[in-house]
Amino acid sequence: MNVLVIGAGAIGTFLAARLQRAGVEVVLAARPGMAAVIEEQGICLEEPGLAPQRSRAAVAPGVPAALSGKRFDVAVLAVKAYHTEEVAQELARAPARPAALIAMQNGVGSEETLAEHLPGSAIIAGALTTPVAVVAPGHVRVARASFNCAFAPCAPYQDISPLAALFVRAGFRTQTFGDFRSLKWSKLLMNILANAQSAILGYTPAQIFASPELANLEIRAWREARKVMRGLGLATVDLAGYPLRLVSPLIEHLPPAVLQPLLGRVIAGGRGSKMPSLYYDLHPVSRGRSEIGWLNGAVHRHGQALGIATPVNSTFYSIMARLLAGEEEAGAWQGHPERLLAAVAEAEQD
Repeated sequence: MNVLVIGAGAIGTFLAARLQRAGVEVVLAARPGMAAVIEEQGICLEEPGLAPQRSRAAVAPGVPAALSGKRFDVAVLAVKAYHTEEVAQELARAPARPAALIAMQNGVGSEETLAEHLPGSAIIAGALTTPVAVVAPGHVRVARASFNCAFAPCAPYQDISPLAALFVRAGFRTQTFGDFRSLKWSKLLMNILANAQSAILGYTPAQIFASPELANLEIRAWREARKVMRGLGLATVDLAGYPLRLVSPLIEHLPPAVLQPLLGRVIAGGRGSKMPSLYYDLHPVSRGRSEIGWLNGAVHRHGQALGIATPVNSTFYSIMARLLAGEEEAGAWQGHPERLLAAVAEAEQD
């Protein structure tokens, strides 16, 4: 099976290295500057307990170059959610697009974007729970040895077992589900914990859960997301190592004072030493773009459509949007939880 991995960030490089090591024919599509570095140096994967593994990699300077004169059985989209539309447009213009597309992005909405631009394509939702960080261009490090992924077809009667088997071959514990929206929203529940606050306040997850007030915001944001899921008619699913169906009612009903230390330990263990993804959208400098719109922003938008109040998620989203747009200075919020708490209280009055 020929695989095109689109995006040479942490997840794309990690997946390309693992698939290639399993004997899969892989081409990595990267931006031209990154492609040149990988062409010269190869890719390097560090995993806990193993020596760094460097290997040569077939790399193309972008999606059009990768698809020029070559056919792929599957493309794995490992770009940020805000790049999905751009990639979808490039695939739509290609003379021969891959037979199947796997959307590995965090948050919700990427699959719908692909379907809009690529009607008739076999689109599969994917979720990865391995914490991976970039060390240098083409060089990534796994923070915790937890190699789990999950997939769900975006159309009924799609047989995704060959694709799941491909990842089993690459050493992943692989799950398949029937409802892609339940899969991606369940992953969203994991992704939003201690994420937006980390970016806004410049705090680690441990600092957030050390504060009863900030931990309570996380619990409330999670409960808002679950309420929106119920409004959409979506069930929570268990992802490998994360029994969300068991945890979900506990987070919804246990007192925050009980949940605070429990969630603090879970988040610290799950992330390893890696900071949450949204943190890097503002630190050390603003990227100007963020997946906040596909995470807390998605809870906000769907909540509005359903008539469900989501003051905590809406506040996280609006503050991040202003910071990313340069409308406010990030330093005005960093280390000032009282401002964030006041902003949520104000949103509750609207």
